[in-house]
Amino acid sequence: MDSKLENHFMAAAGWKLEELSKDNFYKVIGFDGCNRRMGWVKKIPFQKLKDVLESLSELIRDKENFIFVGMGGSVNGIKPLFSAVNKRGFYTFDNLDPKAFSTLVKELKNLNKTLVIPISKSGTTKETQLLAKSLKTLFIKALGEEGWKKNFLWMSDPGSFKKLDSLGWSGVNKVSIQLDDDDDIGGRFSCPHTLIFLLPLFLSLEKDFEALKNIYEGFQSLQKKIRNRAYSLCEKYENKKEAYFSPIIGDELGESFSSWIVQLFQESLGSKDDKLSVKTIINIQNNNIFSEIELGLEIESKIVLLMSQMYFFQVFVAYYAASKKINFVNQGFVEQYKKEMGRLEVQNSKHEAVLSKNIEEVINEVKLNMDSNQKFIEIVLYFYPSIETIKFLKNKFEQTFMDKIVLLFIGSDWNHHSYQAAFAAKDTFYVLLALEDYNSDIDFGFNKVFQKNIETLNLIIRATYLTIKEKAIYCSLNLN
Repeated sequence: MDSKLENHFMAAAGWKLEELSKDNFYKVIGFDGCNRRMGWVKKIPFQKLKDVLESLSELIRDKENFIFVGMGGSVNGIKPLFSAVNKRGFYTFDNLDPKAFSTLVKELKNLNKTLVIPISKSGTTKETQLLAKSLKTLFIKALGEEGWKKNFLWMSDPGSFKKLDSLGWSGVNKVSIQLDDDDDIGGRFSCPHTLIFLLPLFLSLEKDFEALKNIYEGFQSLQKKIRNRAYSLCEKYENKKEAYFSPIIGDELGESFSSWIVQLFQESLGSKDDKLSVKTIINIQNNNIFSEIELGLEIESKIVLLMSQMYFFQVFVAYYAASKKINFVNQGFVEQYKKEMGRLEVQNSKHEAVLSKNIEEVINEVKLNMDSNQKFIEIVLYFYPSIETIKFLKNKFEQTFMDKIVLLFIGSDWNHHSYQAAFAAKDTFYVLLALEDYNSDIDFGFNKVFQKNIETLNLIIRATYLTIKEKAIYCSLNLN
């Protein structure tokens, strides 16, 4: 282990820019402008976690169902946790398609015993606000104009609480994402170090503090060993020409872990260096193109294993970024499609209908537009697909483009985990697919809510396409 790198890494935790030594690597690559982003390296004592959770005891005491609402790093780290604990009553909500809303609502049996936890560091994430307000409409109908408030808990940075009040959440409980009330942890580094991960973990353990302590302190005891392992792999791969990595996670954590890992690598390393191509695919072994990254520690507890793997991949990214001298905590190009969305909104630009195509027509258009040198095809579905639809589309593309690696992602989640890398990527062709008609089988006063959600989804697709159109197609998919 390089002691200088380790010292710089640990010293950057929680420090201000001017407090770090001039030769500290992370003074340049661990800050988003002047905003600190290395808070995830700090070790927070268990007692502090217990104090925060006890402050929420009145709110969570009688709740049986929990819905975590957010985008990207705000929910992607929760999904593998729920796969690991495999308990009923826990949900994530991160899709603007009305079908996702109707599917969720059908699962809810008792709204009075349901707690909705929207998560946004800024408090203003557009999709999170819309999704939370969709649920707010449902709860107001069921529990009344004031009664609904006890069923919501916003998780955000303390500096965003007033913004939340101004957006219609006055009187709703709010809690800081970080255990120390700071704001120095970015979304993809929030799990497993903040309440975004630790609150659902506590709830899944049936609010057992002793079980939580064993897991929390067990994970902390492994951190030095994990950092050593991450450094050894970084040293092995730092001179490779391309950042093509395959994190090996095993089957026990399920596919739900993949989105979190892809976001971590793609958003941290993608489009940061013109000479560095970045691609992350889970569990590809014995492949000449992709470098395997595996923790390689025997850990009995599924949850401790999950937390340890998260930390391992985060540290690897931080060490690898130091070797390449690239900032791994910002995501500047994400603002490109958001700016384009703003431009379209200011122009009051109505959604321009795109041609509806069947799968064969989509494939033919890809053939016409794709560069033969592009190695990857990423299919992005801006709707709520069935498992059968996902399998059908992926198989169809793989059978047609046998010399390419085909990846498939879900809609606006992709914008929060892969757009940063897509913006400057030269090795990938993007297939952006919408639906000609979004509909829901729930109809009890939600038409205006759904219309706004669909308008925003269409705005995201159009803005995304316009900013990467030299390497993408965009159309409505006809699955009939």
